[in-house]
Amino acid sequence: EAYYNKGVVKVKLGQLEAALADFDQVIRLKPDDAEVYCNRGVVRGQLGQLKAALADLDQALLLKPDDAETYRNRGAVKGKLGQHEGALADLDQAIHLKPSYATAYYNRGTAKNRLGQSEAALADFKIALDLADKAGNENLKAKVEQLLQELDNMN
Repeated sequence: EAYYNKGVVKVKLGQLEAALADFDQVIRLKPDDAEVYCNRGVVRGQLGQLKAALADLDQALLLKPDDAETYRNRGAVKGKLGQHEGALADLDQAIHLKPSYATAYYNRGTAKNRLGQSEAALADFKIALDLADKAGNENLKAKVEQLLQELDNMN
């Protein structure tokens, strides 16, 4: 528990390598903790260790197959790897598990946009904006509003 908490704090402080070491220690002590694999996968993704991130997120889903956040995180990593169809499948699952998940709609819109599905992407971005607004998620709301403005300026 202490290593996990230290890792979470280090992530918030931007100390990703140190957080990774703490999450490694937790996994050595508790190899069946899906949340730690998910967090380590996110950190590895932020560090650019995309294949290792994907392996951690796969393991997290083996341990806890109904976790919307892990599907969203894995979808984001797959998107960074250029696996947009796989990303889309994971993001669909995240939304299926948690229909009010604004960030998953935003990520799915991004994946659809990269696949050339611009109308479907726009629909997801609008849903993300609405859900972010309802949830009071000002950061995501601003991000989506800026993206929608940029898309509007392109037309």
